[in-house]
Amino acid sequence: MKIGLIVNPEKPLAKKIVAELVDYFKKNRITPLLEEPTAEKLKLAKLAAKEKDIISSSEVIVALGGDGTLLKTARMVGGKEIPIMGINLGGLGFLTMFSADEAKTAVADFLNKNCREEERMVLAVTYKKEKFYALNDCAINMGSDCRVIEIILSSDHKFICKLVADGVVVATPTGSTAYSLAAGGPIVFPTMEAILITPLSPHVLSGRPLIVPSSEMITLELAERTERAILTIDGQEQRQLKQREKITFTKADYSIRLIAPKNKSYYEILRTKMKWAEREA
Repeated sequence: MKIGLIVNPEKPLAKKIVAELVDYFKKNRITPLLEEPTAEKLKLAKLAAKEKDIISSSEVIVALGGDGTLLKTARMVGGKEIPIMGINLGGLGFLTMFSADEAKTAVADFLNKNCREEERMVLAVTYKKEKFYALNDCAINMGSDCRVIEIILSSDHKFICKLVADGVVVATPTGSTAYSLAAGGPIVFPTMEAILITPLSPHVLSGRPLIVPSSEMITLELAERTERAILTIDGQEQRQLKQREKITFTKADYSIRLIAPKNKSYYEILRTKMKWAEREA
């Protein structure tokens, strides 16, 4: 068996946890595969592999870092349907559902089929001739001149409204606890299928978040006289937007498989990581 490790080597715990996992794998006749630059940094050159080889031959991919590492891993896996396990090596790490202390136990539970799996919806984003995929969200923000932008919002070619705001976030249910939540959007159970549209600092009191069915095609267009804007996909890809340019959002034709703790519910994760609905004693 081969297991891929996608690691953020800058995390203080990275070297220690990877070494522990590699030792565990050797004892259990499992071959770990590391991205070449990461293997070099961690002085594990014998485990180095190209990205395409990691994706094509791994039974599971373990993402060690924060949410950014897991989002990167999700983009690498794409529609290959390889399960991903997130190990949190840093701060909040909402998507990385296992702690560093749980790393070996989590892998052992996966091997013993003692964990659960969640399918997460992905957004397909089309801009000009490019197509991107987002597990969390896409944001359209005002440009460097810091002036509000006007965005024409449509669904299945039917006009919804014109937003005058600092921007807008289009998110999956998985991404509902990220940028969208910070902007006042709702928490949506992550295995649901829906598209969230959350305005950023709208210039009307009635500008509220909107949840639409995942079957709809959402189109955002910069108005003719508005300022330029920036499109950001999952915090990792950026494009400059000009007036009259359009971006479309649909449900992707694949989902991402995330490994989750069997004995820990989503609500428990909300309470412990987000301090959701907690009161001081």
